[in-house]
This record gives sequence, structure tokens and C-alpha cells, in this order.
Amino acid sequence: MLNKIAVYCIGTLALIFSAAGYTITPTFNIVQTIKFGTVLPATGSCLMHPETAELFAFQGEFICAISESAQNGIYTIIANPNKDIEIKVTPSLDDGAGIMFNPRVQLESDTERKYILNNNNFVIIDSGDSGIVNLFLGGELSISEIFAFDQTISFNFVDAIEWNEIN
Repeated sequence: MLNKIAVYCIGTLALIFSAAGYTITPTFNIVQTIKFGTVLPATGSCLMHPETAELFAFQGEFICAISESAQNGIYTIIANPNKDIEIKVTPSLDDGAGIMFNPRVQLESDTERKYILNNNNFVIIDSGDSGIVNLFLGGELSISEIFAFDQTISFNFVDAIEWNEIN
């Protein structure tokens, strides 16, 4: 009798936790926010590589001081395995005071890698066997008006990302 109960319990647990019957509610997580570090109080721009956070001259004067405080943004979507995830990133965030950020995003799952640059449409990526899609954020920072040296510039970038698990 005890063996029958043990077999029944193990069978029930196996059914509950089987891959076919178990789904999760997808989540969006902030791993680290993007930071360009110290920016010179001048007009110009700089470009951050989305995966490495390396800073480059872009257009006009190079305004980013090369420092270890610069970091790319990293976000993670945890979804169900082997599902399509659609992701859209708002291009050209403008604070209205002469500062514009145009994001460049690298998407990675364990099965594919895609990029988002100046795209108003959704990009679809397979979540792969792990169900994890990483978003690496870099982009173009352009400043057209001089600002105070000690001024902090920030964009609320999370609101610029739309995503859904679609199948």
C-alpha cells in the first residue's frame, strides 16, 4: 500500500512539473542601467557599443570622457522556453533641452542574436531552450546645447521598451 502511494505521489509530481504542462508568467528584469560616465560640457556626441560598453567618437566633438564608470544597460526577459518574443525599442529619445539618445540594442538568446537600430517595428527573437532573452543597450548620445559640468542627465529607458511573448 505504501509503495502505491509513493508511486502515485511521484507520478502526480512528474505530471505537475512536466515541461508540457508547466508555463511561467514572463518577466522583464533590469540587471544594470546604462551610464555614459562623465560627459564633457560641450556640443557633440559619442557612441556606446551595446555589448561591450566601449565608447567611440560619433559625430562632431567626442564628448564622453573614457572612464571605467561607463557601462552598458543590461536587461533580461525570462519567458517560456522556445517561444517567440517580440521586442520594440523607441528610437531617438529627446529630452527637449538639446540632449538626444538613440538606442542600439543587441538581443541574445541561446539560439540567436538580433539587433535593433532606428526601428519602430517589433523584432522577433526565439527565447530558446532556456527561455532567457538578454538585451544589451548602448547607443548614440548627442548634445546640441552646452550644459553645466555638474549636471546629471538621465532618461527613463525602461518605458521605451515594449515586449510580449507571442506564442
